[in-house]
Amino acid sequence: MDFRDLVYFRTIAELGHMGQAAERLFLTQPALTKAMQRLEESIEGKIFLREGRGIALTELGRVLLERSKVIEQMMNATHGELRGFARGEAGHIRFGCAPTLAKYYLPEIMRQLLDQSPGVTIDLETNVSGPLLKALREHRLDAVLTHVTGPIDGFHVTPVMDDEVAIVASWSHPLAAREVQVPDLTHYNWVLPTKSAILPWLQDLFQRHGCPAPKAQVKATSILYLPSLIGGTQLLSLLSTKNLKDDVTGQHLTEINVAGERLRRSFAFVCRDPASLSPATRLLFDIIRDSTAPRVDGLDQINL
Repeated sequence: MDFRDLVYFRTIAELGHMGQAAERLFLTQPALTKAMQRLEESIEGKIFLREGRGIALTELGRVLLERSKVIEQMMNATHGELRGFARGEAGHIRFGCAPTLAKYYLPEIMRQLLDQSPGVTIDLETNVSGPLLKALREHRLDAVLTHVTGPIDGFHVTPVMDDEVAIVASWSHPLAAREVQVPDLTHYNWVLPTKSAILPWLQDLFQRHGCPAPKAQVKATSILYLPSLIGGTQLLSLLSTKNLKDDVTGQHLTEINVAGERLRRSFAFVCRDPASLSPATRLLFDIIRDSTAPRVDGLDQINL
């Protein structure tokens, strides 16, 4: 399969017309038709159907179009990486990180990375696990540091540290400074993340105690930046206990002791295959792997 033929194919698929695609690509129509015939022969199937004066993709063509987008992203990333090395740069990293770790764990990791590789450049995306893993699958990120619940099909997962999520509220909240039961929580509304793996745990907690699902009065992409909002109301929320140790967050919020109920979770470095990482991303992986952060009990590595 010729990469140029894939570029031609994507142009035809975008325009839906062989003649217009030939003009844009500065090719003759017979030459473009021959290229598509060559592509169809290589995959042993039809990728186009005639549709009036234009053309449409077959089911095979639609699959090829999605794959070609991934291939183009990988080619562009590889090209950029090699150009960086040719210019004497240390490389480029596209990295995703959970907000809690981006605030409390990542700064020291980045300091070590920049000390060892001063010329490295980094695109950093902070988000919850779902969007980060989606970006990793689509080759928009090279690796992520995020919350995991176990092995992830198709990925290499290296545990980094344990974490606990607690129910929190303002210091002046009626439920603060005493042990409460889950039914006591039903009298208050919540600040909850829009998408997060911690939501099923909270819903299950309420369900186990025969209580209606918690009501989100405020939804946010990240709760990490809302301690003053939560602390100035009677709203409840969920937050990593690591965040409560921060002076600013701890000034506004405290843990609500719900009969010792906490969500225990793990954070891990996730990538497709460490052997295929660029030198810069591999260096980041090595720094994280060798860091002094507490490891997940009984786990050194989950190989997929």
